[in-house]
Amino acid sequence: MSTQLLQTKLYIPPLRPNLVPRPRLLRKLDEGLRLGYRLILISTPPGFGKTALLSEWVHSLRTQRATALQVAWLSLDEGDNDPTRFLAYFVAALQPFAPGRIEESEAYIGAEMPRLRPPQPPIETVLTALINKIAASSAPGEPPSRLQVIVLDDYHLITAQPIHDALTFLLDHLPPQMHLVIATRADPPLPLARLRARGQLLELRAADLRFTFQECASFLGQVMGLNLSAANIAALEARTEGWIAGLQVAALSMREQKDLTGFVNAFTGSHRYILDYLVEEVLHRQPESIQSFLLNTSILDRLSAPLCDAVMGSPMEPMDRLAHLSGKEILEYLERNNLFVVPLDDERRWYRYHRLFADLLRQRLHQEHRDRVSVLHRRASAWFEQNGLPAEAIDHSIAAGDLERAADLIAQNAEATLMRGEVATFLRWTEALPDELVRAHPTLCLFQAWIYILSGQPLEVIEARLQAAESSGATVPGGMTALRALIAAFQGQVARTAELSQRALEQLSEEERFLRGVVTWLLNASRLASDLDADDSQAFAEVLSMSRRAGNVMVAIMVECDRAEWLMRRGQLHRAAMAYTHALDLATDEQGRRLPLAGQALVGLGELAREWNDLDTAARYLQEGIRLSEQWTEVGPLEAYISLARVRQAQGDETGALEAIRKAEELALRFDFTELDDLVVDLFQAWLWIVQGDLAAVRRWAEKRDLYQYIDSPLQERADDPYEHRLRKYELLILARLLIAEGRPGEASKLLKPLVPIAEWRGRPGMLIEIHILQALAAQALGNTQQAMTSLQRALSLAEAEGYTRLFLDEGAPMVQLLRELVKRDATATYAHKLLAALGPEAQEDREQKVAASLVEPLSARELEILRLLRTHLTSTEMAEELCISVNTVRYHIKNIYGKLGVHSRSEAVQRAEALGLL
Repeated sequence: MSTQLLQTKLYIPPLRPNLVPRPRLLRKLDEGLRLGYRLILISTPPGFGKTALLSEWVHSLRTQRATALQVAWLSLDEGDNDPTRFLAYFVAALQPFAPGRIEESEAYIGAEMPRLRPPQPPIETVLTALINKIAASSAPGEPPSRLQVIVLDDYHLITAQPIHDALTFLLDHLPPQMHLVIATRADPPLPLARLRARGQLLELRAADLRFTFQECASFLGQVMGLNLSAANIAALEARTEGWIAGLQVAALSMREQKDLTGFVNAFTGSHRYILDYLVEEVLHRQPESIQSFLLNTSILDRLSAPLCDAVMGSPMEPMDRLAHLSGKEILEYLERNNLFVVPLDDERRWYRYHRLFADLLRQRLHQEHRDRVSVLHRRASAWFEQNGLPAEAIDHSIAAGDLERAADLIAQNAEATLMRGEVATFLRWTEALPDELVRAHPTLCLFQAWIYILSGQPLEVIEARLQAAESSGATVPGGMTALRALIAAFQGQVARTAELSQRALEQLSEEERFLRGVVTWLLNASRLASDLDADDSQAFAEVLSMSRRAGNVMVAIMVECDRAEWLMRRGQLHRAAMAYTHALDLATDEQGRRLPLAGQALVGLGELAREWNDLDTAARYLQEGIRLSEQWTEVGPLEAYISLARVRQAQGDETGALEAIRKAEELALRFDFTELDDLVVDLFQAWLWIVQGDLAAVRRWAEKRDLYQYIDSPLQERADDPYEHRLRKYELLILARLLIAEGRPGEASKLLKPLVPIAEWRGRPGMLIEIHILQALAAQALGNTQQAMTSLQRALSLAEAEGYTRLFLDEGAPMVQLLRELVKRDATATYAHKLLAALGPEAQEDREQKVAASLVEPLSARELEILRLLRTHLTSTEMAEELCISVNTVRYHIKNIYGKLGVHSRSEAVQRAEALGLL
C-alpha cells in the first residue's frame, strides 16, 4: 500500500533561505512540549507563515534533541477527505515511531477497511491498534525515551466528519510522549474547549504570528533587500498589521518604485497583488451569503451582531446553506474560520476587519454595488443614533451624503464633543459640510470660530464666523461674548479678558456647560495674571471641581495645566510635575489612550525633565507632546518646539536645535492675530544664537527690540502692564549675556541689578536664579571673584530644593569654572558638587572631541595661553610681557586664533571659545 503514496506529502519542508528568525514563537512551541500539551493549534488566516514557522521549529528541535525526538509530518490536501486515504497517509507518516509494528498496521488498513462497516467505526479500530503498537515500542514499565510530534499541515482542507472524529479519539487516547500539532486557516471541529479547560491545548493565533516591528525590519531589509527608513517600516507594519503575505506583496512592488515613502503611504488592500491574493484565497472561497455579508458590513469600522443585522436589513433571499444565519452567528463563523476579523473585546461583542481586507471589501462594494453604499450608511447612522453613539452616527450620515441630518446631529452634540476635547473631530465634521449649511446653524458657527482661534486662523476668518452667527437671527449673546473673551486672552489683554468673561457668565444659561467652563477658566486665568498674591489652590480647585462635575474634560485638563504652569513660574517644580501628571491622567481614556489634550501636559513634563537635565526623557515627552498637540490645534506644538530646541542644544545637536526653533517660528507666523508668539519665539531664538556664538545676530535682535536703552534707564514694571512689556525682563537677560560676551560685564551688571526686585516682586524664583547666575558671570569677567562666589551661592541656595540644573549647565565652560572655584573654596558646597557631577567625565571627553572636530585646525599650546589672556583686559603689549615674548608674536598668534575659531574680534573669540569649552 505504501508504494501508492506520494512521499513528498510526508517530507518536512526545508528551511527557507534568508528566513526571519522567530525565537519568541519557538520558545512558546518548546514550552508546549515541556508542559505536555496534547494539541498545539496554529490557527491564522492565510499568509501568516504557519508552515515556515513549523518547519523552523522542527529543524531547531532536531538540532537540540537529535536522539530524543521523532517527528512525523503530513501535508494535507482536499483529496485526503477520503478516510481510507487519510488514514493510509497518517499511518505512513508515523512509520518512524515504531518501525515494523506500524507496517503491520498499513497491511491491516489495506485488508480491513473495505470490510469494516458501522456500528464499529473502522478508523477508531485502526487507531486503537496503532496507539497500542506505538505504546508497545517502549520497554514495559519504563517511560518513553523519545518525544513524538505529529504535524498536520493545512488541516482546514479536511471537511470529512469521520476524520475529525478520528482525531478526537486520538487526542483522548494519545500516549504521553506524543503531541499533535495542527496548522490551519480555520479552527477545526475538535473538542478545543474541553482541551483548553484541561490545560491540554496550546494556541497560536494571528496576533502571535504577526511580524513585530523588528521582524518587519529584518524581513524588509535582509530578506527583501530594501533600504527603508524606520518611519516607512512602522507605517507598513501598521498598514499590514504584521501580515507577512501583505508585507511580501508590498516589498516586491517597492523594488520597482522610486518614491518609497509615497508608495508606503498609498499602500492599501486595493493594491492589485493584495487584491488578487485576498480574492482568490479568501473571498471567492466563501458561500455567496457570506460574501454578501462581508461586502455590506465593510462600511463599518467596527462590527457587532445587532449593528450588522441593522445594516443588512431584511433577511436575504436564500442563497446557500448559511443564508439563514443571524449577524451573531455569521460573526462567530468568520472568527472560527479566521476570515480576517479581529475581536475588540473579551466578550466577543465587537469586531473589526483586518485593514487590508477591509480596503478590499470596500473597493469591491463600490465597484459592484455603488447604489447600495448610501443606503447602508444611512442604516448604520440610524442604528448608532438609536444606541447612543452620536459620533459614529454623524460619520455615517456624512458618508451617506445626508448632510442636513449630519449638521443637525453635529449641532446637538457639539458641546459634549468639545468638552471631551475632541476638537479635531468637530473640525473634521464641520469642514465636511457646505458653508451655507454651517451658517444656518449659529451653534456650529460659534464653536467653529472657537476652534479657529485655537488653530491660529486669521482674525478676519474668525470674525466672519461670528458675524454669520449674529446674522442668523438666533440669540447667542453669551456665546459671542465668550468668544471675544477668548480672543482678548490670546492677545494678552488681561483686564479685557476678565471683563468679557464676567459678562459672558451673566449671559450664559446653566445648560451651556461648555462655554461656562471656558469663561470660568478664562476669568480665573486673568485674575491670576493680574493678582500677584492670588491663592492658587483655591482659585484652581474651584474651576477644576466645577469642570469635572459638568463632565468638561477639556477645561479640567487646561485648568490643571495652567495650575502646573503657575507653579513652575512660582518655582515649585515638583508640585508642577504632580499637576501635569494629574492632567495627563485626566487626558487618558479608559483604554489607556491619550487624548490630544494630553499634549499640553506632556510638553510641561518635558520642560521639567529638561530643567532637571533628564534630556532623553525630555525629548520623548516633547516629541509625544508635539504629535498629540498637532491633533488638537495647528499651533499647539509651538511651546514644545521651543523646549525641544533647548533640549537638542543641551544634547550637542546644534542643527536639531535650529530646526526645532525654525518650526516654532513657522507656527508663530501662522498664528497671526497676535504678535506675542512671535516675540516669545524671537526671545528663544536669541538665546540660541548666544549659546551657539552668533553674537552679530543677537545684536541685531537687541537693536530691533530697542533693549540697549535699559542699560541707563532701568526697567520698571507694574501689575497691569501688558504682556508684551512683561516680556522685557526676559529679553534683558539675553542682552546681559550678550554684554558679557562682548567684554562689557560692567554694563551687564548695571542692567541686571534692577531686575532683582522685579523678579522678587513677581514671585519668579527661576528668573531670580538666572539673574544671580549672570551676575556671577559678570563679576567673574570683571575679575571680582569674591562677588562672583557670592552671587553663585545665592543662585545655588535658591535652586537646590527644586533641583534647577540646566539654568547652570547651559552657561557652559564659564559656569564650570565658577563651580570648580566654589568647590575649591567650600568643600561643603554639595549642590555645586552635584552640578559638576551632572557633566560627568565622559561628557567632558565628548565635548573635547567635538571641539577638536569643530576647529579648522587645533589650537597650539601657545595659542591656548594667549586665548586665556584674551578674556582679561590685558593689551597685546601686556600679554607679551606676561608671556616673555614679542608683541609681534602675540599679534601673530591672535590672528591665527581668529582664523581657527572663525571670528573677527576679541570678544567673539572669547565667546566662541567659551561655547566650545576651551575656556
